[in-house]
Amino acid sequence: MKRFVWIGAAFAIVALLVTAETAIISSASGYDTKEMVVFTKTDVPGNTVITADMLEIRETGSSTIHPDAVKNIGEALGKRTVAGLVEGEMLLKARLSAGGRIVAIAEDKNKRLFSAELKVDQANAWQFSDGQFVDIIYVPNQGEIKEQAPQAGGVTDVPPASGGVKIMKNVRIAGLIDEDGQLLGLADSEKIPRYISFEVTQDQAIFLAYAKSNGKLELCCIPEQ
Repeated sequence: MKRFVWIGAAFAIVALLVTAETAIISSASGYDTKEMVVFTKTDVPGNTVITADMLEIRETGSSTIHPDAVKNIGEALGKRTVAGLVEGEMLLKARLSAGGRIVAIAEDKNKRLFSAELKVDQANAWQFSDGQFVDIIYVPNQGEIKEQAPQAGGVTDVPPASGGVKIMKNVRIAGLIDEDGQLLGLADSEKIPRYISFEVTQDQAIFLAYAKSNGKLELCCIPEQ
């Protein structure tokens, strides 16, 4: 009888040890270290400069941290959002742009953006910056005018009217763009802009589209001091 008691006790001890070992292994395999990661404190629209009040540091399990996560608020300050961010989102480096604005924008929401290619004789235009205002002069191809240019607000004739030359004054530059379609910032001094984006009304955009196909666009402005 005692023999059966000892055998039963031995089985009980073995079972207890197996249970304890299983618990230890399970606990060890599920162990997750903690790290500090940057999260958004509020919704942040796209193309917005990141400031400290938009972000916060949270302690998070390392297994849930994205490899591209920002771990220091200082890394994000001054950069712009590539797209909109939502409150409580883990901030990723790919969601930020190190440069200036990443897209040209129209300050007047009733206006559109219209782009034109800069020609080699427009060297002064390469010194322009976004937000600057310029005059656009349309010079038609002589002897090739087949129809009257579309009418648009802010577009006036340059005497003599029979020459077909027109001028559009005080047009805002929305951005300068390189040959890869990327918006250039003030820090991009080594890059030469290929295109220029203007902020215009719909009628002015129609006029400029006509002008590009039927003549030449010249740009002029008063140099900034």
